[in-house]
Amino acid sequence: MRVIQILFVSCFIFLTVSLAISLTYSLLDTKNLDQNPIQSGEVLTYSIKIKGLPAGTQVTQVVEKTMLADQPVYRFRSERKTGSLLGKLYHFYDQTESYVTTDQLYPLRYVRNLEDQKYRARVEIDFDHGGGAAQYTKNLSSKALDIPIGTQDDLSMVYFLRSKELQVGRTYGFPVIVKDKCERVTLEIQRREVVKTKALGRVEALVLRTSHGYLMWLTNDERRIPVRIEAETPGLGKLIGVLEKVDFLD
Repeated sequence: MRVIQILFVSCFIFLTVSLAISLTYSLLDTKNLDQNPIQSGEVLTYSIKIKGLPAGTQVTQVVEKTMLADQPVYRFRSERKTGSLLGKLYHFYDQTESYVTTDQLYPLRYVRNLEDQKYRARVEIDFDHGGGAAQYTKNLSSKALDIPIGTQDDLSMVYFLRSKELQVGRTYGFPVIVKDKCERVTLEIQRREVVKTKALGRVEALVLRTSHGYLMWLTNDERRIPVRIEAETPGLGKLIGVLEKVDFLD
């Protein structure tokens, strides 16, 4: 009788895990939106608060369409920095760039320059999706990473998910390089919600939660603009980024 109970429980656990895996959809295989929301020259400006206090700004930009390794790419850029008040007490500056293929939105090269008080770091990642590998370099120390095709970096993934048809109630999985490791991140589309924004007025948004606990509000239209981002930061508490301005420079 005991053996039968153990077998029954084991089978139940196996079926539950299998069902959970089967209900996670591949974001790489998810259909693209009919209209590409990524426009060269788009600039999104966010105000950043930590524990409800103004902390700085973040600006993300589709800088241009250009060529890299004989492939047409978008050049994305993000800059985060402490504001004038907090900056007098704490210096933080973080600039990232990602060169991403225009057809599949796969990153080919990623560069990050970080200044955190006196700490300095430069990270470079070169992706070889066909070879299933990436070269990760931090402050001149390099290592090779095994990656699945379509692996994203922390900047390219935002534009990648913006391009996809996302359905409320579904959970999607995709590979991302986090620090110096390739991880499979899941993205749960929790609900639709009407939000009031300074930049766009009242809009319907999709509320997304990642397996790392980040929340993002994307406009539920052909633009798929992130209007709000929330994240828990170690030692600092909740960080909230709110869209303040949308510009198109082209």
